[in-house]
Amino acid sequence: MKKFMYLIVALFACVSLTSCHFVSPDADEEAVLTHKPWFFGHGGVDEKPVKTGLSWCWGSTSSDYFKIVPIKYPEPLDDIISNENTPLDFNTMITLKIKEGKSPVLLKNYGINWYDNNIKENYTNLTRHYVSQYSPFDLTSNREVIAHIDSCVKSDMVRYIDKLSLDKEFPIIVENVITGRAIPNNAQLTEMNNTAAQIQAKQTQERRKEMEDAREQAERQRAVSDKAYQREMGLTAEQFISLKAWDIIEKKEDANIDVLFNADNTNRMWNIK
Repeated sequence: MKKFMYLIVALFACVSLTSCHFVSPDADEEAVLTHKPWFFGHGGVDEKPVKTGLSWCWGSTSSDYFKIVPIKYPEPLDDIISNENTPLDFNTMITLKIKEGKSPVLLKNYGINWYDNNIKENYTNLTRHYVSQYSPFDLTSNREVIAHIDSCVKSDMVRYIDKLSLDKEFPIIVENVITGRAIPNNAQLTEMNNTAAQIQAKQTQERRKEMEDAREQAERQRAVSDKAYQREMGLTAEQFISLKAWDIIEKKEDANIDVLFNADNTNRMWNIK
């Protein structure tokens, strides 16, 4: 009989030892234990998280790991309608942090899928709401508008979490919200590129015309000035042309210049260096 009892105890000890496992969270993690006793004791979520290190627990005890550093949750949103009924895409992101030491509370109150069940839908709906109040131009190029949207969404998310905590504590901190600039879809991008090309071509033509008009005006002014000088000095047309030729020669150092003083007499061609 004693041998039988010893055998039972030994068997129970072996089963107990082989059924144990350990949890070992990293420095940026907390492990939460959920006790599920087979024979005696009470079950449920352990209110004290396991921090960095190695801890042994019964085989019936499950564990869940939670990051206690800020985590970024990207949420790409397609076809958000602007105030001009133009669909735009956004690469949004919300950064959240679990309060240190509160991971058991989070698991107990909101479960392991707390983000998908309680944050994601509300966050994306708030983003769509604020984006719909602005034009495509502001959403693609106005930094102040994007910053204002980020601020509004973050404030509303903080209030939303505070409201949830009135019923059951929701130990989550909203670190940051980034909406990002709007991304036109392919059809809109092609249209915008075509419009930009047309605007650029029009601006180029306008500038070319402005330069031509300015050059024409300068030439006219120069002609008026030359005529006034010729008249003031009492020079004939031939004398004035000769004077201009010498002026050119004086300004062009080390240049070979052929000067034709008399168009009617081509023999009078001088080469001056």
